[in-house]
Amino acid sequence: MMRKRIGTFLERLRKDTGGNILLMAGAGITVLVGAAGISVDTVQWYLWKRQMQQAVDTGAVAGAMAMTFGRDHNGAVTSEVGRTANTTHTIETVNTPPTSGAWSGDAGAIEVIATTSQALPFSSVFLSTPPTIRTRAVATAVAVGNPCVRALAVDGTGVDVFGGAQVNLGCPVSSNSPGGVSVDLGGSSYLNTDLIMSVGGIDYSGGNVPSDAALVSYGLPVEDPLASRSLDWSHMTCSLNNMNITPSQTVELDPCVYRNGLRIQGDVTLNGGLYVIHGGTLTINSNARIRLAGTGGVTFILTGNTPTTVATLSINGGADIDIRAPTAAEAASAPAHNFGSILFYQDPIASDLNNTINGGSDINLQGAIYFPTNDLVYNGDSTQTAQCLLIVTQRVRFGGTNNIDNNCDPDLTTINSSAFTIRVVE
Repeated sequence: MMRKRIGTFLERLRKDTGGNILLMAGAGITVLVGAAGISVDTVQWYLWKRQMQQAVDTGAVAGAMAMTFGRDHNGAVTSEVGRTANTTHTIETVNTPPTSGAWSGDAGAIEVIATTSQALPFSSVFLSTPPTIRTRAVATAVAVGNPCVRALAVDGTGVDVFGGAQVNLGCPVSSNSPGGVSVDLGGSSYLNTDLIMSVGGIDYSGGNVPSDAALVSYGLPVEDPLASRSLDWSHMTCSLNNMNITPSQTVELDPCVYRNGLRIQGDVTLNGGLYVIHGGTLTINSNARIRLAGTGGVTFILTGNTPTTVATLSINGGADIDIRAPTAAEAASAPAHNFGSILFYQDPIASDLNNTINGGSDINLQGAIYFPTNDLVYNGDSTQTAQCLLIVTQRVRFGGTNNIDNNCDPDLTTINSSAFTIRVVE
């Protein structure tokens, strides 16, 4: 009897479909919750991937920077990845040069590979081991431009645009000082350039630079483009002393050693070659007029017997000057051929000397101003332009209004030397 009742119950249960929906709903909810859980874990994996990529990128940049300065690149990578990573990680390898990719074999590049792997609640139900997230970055120094204003000072402020100065540049600016204010754009000044590079900090406000200007602080130093040249003027035999061209004079000058300074107040024509100012000051007064004789460019060399007697430069606003440096062809045919493209040169045996150019609408200087261990104040007015000028000094201060570019004629060889910055390239 009991057996019959159980059989009847099972037969009725088999034919009853009322609980099917509940069973199907239960199964569906299980799948839905599992899918949602996997989705949440996938988002977390993606977030870790992004965070680790950022950490590896900054680690590669730090390693490349350390390599540039001859420091421990492995330590720099480890420190920077550890500082920026938001998850437990392992630095799998640091390769110099990289072993894969487009920069494989490049000794100036560094490759960093790091991984992270952690179990998550939902995915761990289905996966016996968590997935490994692998990130890779390659960083190296890349060329970014040819600065026409280069401050070589290794301390203090290298580039100072003061007061209400308006400086329009068609080229980048660089400063090698690692100081907190390596480039100082003060007051209502405005520096119109597309790139400012500094080993130290850049002090500016929004109105001091164009909105689209690239500012690279705490970067790489920019090399002295003329440091490797052998510059010698010892072959000069002509010697004159205390030369003073008065306002009433019209004279033609030849290359020579001008001892105890050269003062130009009158009308002067310069024959091409080297003009060595030995001691004193090269002074060009506001009423002076200076032209080339058409026989080549000129280089003014400021020097002296000792560091304290090296000659300085003083150009006063209102002067009428149109001069250029020797071209490559002109310099190659002269005894001192290495002075090609150099208009003013100051002997680096001296340091911290002050030189001044007070520009004006009638001043046209073409060539390099090369004062590697000394300072320059460059003042201008609203009409002054210089289409072919390279300023390489220890420090430079800009006042007034200046329009400077580095668009030299092909005959006047420009001094090309690229600036570099560290970037992630892969």
